[in-house]
Amino acid sequence: MNKNIYCGRGNRIPYADYMALINLSFGFTTPETEFLGLLPKCYREEYRPQDQNYVVTEDGVLTAAVGAYDHEIVVCGRRLPCRGIGNVAVHPDHRSKGYMKLAMNKSLEDMIADGIVLSTLGGRRQRYQYFGFDKAGPAYSFSISRDNIRHTFGDFSAPFTARIVEDPTDSVLDDILRITEGKPFAPVRPRETYLDIANTWKAKLVVFHDPAEGDRFAGYCIIAGGNTMTELRTERVEDLTKLLRTVFASLNEGFSVLIPAYETEYLRILSPIAEGMSIQCSMMYNVLRYEAAIDAFLALKLTYADLPDGELTLLIHGFARDERLRITVKEGKHTIEKLSEDAPVEIELTHLQATELLFSPVSGLRETQSYLVRSWFPLPIFMYHADEV
Repeated sequence: MNKNIYCGRGNRIPYADYMALINLSFGFTTPETEFLGLLPKCYREEYRPQDQNYVVTEDGVLTAAVGAYDHEIVVCGRRLPCRGIGNVAVHPDHRSKGYMKLAMNKSLEDMIADGIVLSTLGGRRQRYQYFGFDKAGPAYSFSISRDNIRHTFGDFSAPFTARIVEDPTDSVLDDILRITEGKPFAPVRPRETYLDIANTWKAKLVVFHDPAEGDRFAGYCIIAGGNTMTELRTERVEDLTKLLRTVFASLNEGFSVLIPAYETEYLRILSPIAEGMSIQCSMMYNVLRYEAAIDAFLALKLTYADLPDGELTLLIHGFARDERLRITVKEGKHTIEKLSEDAPVEIELTHLQATELLFSPVSGLRETQSYLVRSWFPLPIFMYHADEV
């Protein structure tokens, strides 16, 4: 007998049924491990997460769900709509029926129609390459040890006071938004849900004040996994070392700091202090609109890098569409324009090749290209841990 299969938005699915499916699929059985506790920004009942899921039902019975959660980033004044993939879940009794593929493809089809620029997710690389995602986005990880603090600063005192933010109405959130919203890269985070966003994957939002200057707000950080700072901002650049010392005094153990490539002032300060440094990919990305992504992140790179003047033409067989583009850099400014379908180009790339060449911190393909290509790329595409799903 043929089954009646539905694949689409989960607006008609009861919240309890939806949460039961995704928790069962991932083997989450306690409040500490279930999705509501891990990602309150997505899974509170009042947020209706099922509406942002693509579900598959068999004869009305929920069998699979793929979350597709909207958020935005502003990069050098360019507002980029993003949609992150999460909770890719299939009921154990309904696996190997193609339902995960069905829901993933439907979610991406709608992203393309909706004009989404970037989609991100975390997961196994080859599994999600089939859906256009690949690892990219240069990020630097610094490890700070007890000896680093002792030899650099001479003692283990804490110059700042530190406290964990636990109240979503805390006025300190206004200070955080004040020092983040005007930056060249700024995630769009509504104040009323900011704390839920910061607490993603059980992370902690920590704020710092300077008692030597009338309890001046000095900055914040988000600490995940016990001792990894996945995000930080300071009121002043010179506040960074005091923040590091305060974090060490609070943890009384070594920690790591993740810094995006565009935070060059922080990189300059951390490099001579850290015990070790590595470069890594920040996320898995599917770039659905290359013109918009290149325009935004090339503008961001030009805020900190002196790039050589030149022109480059590309034909990218993207996941969403073919894009034939001309990129020009001249005297620290850039332009990007679409070319006609018959215009000749210098480099032709598949979707995954384009992700690697343009955005990956390590690219064998890029090393075979001209000096201009190797100088311009990779672009600093990035997503903070708190904005993952």
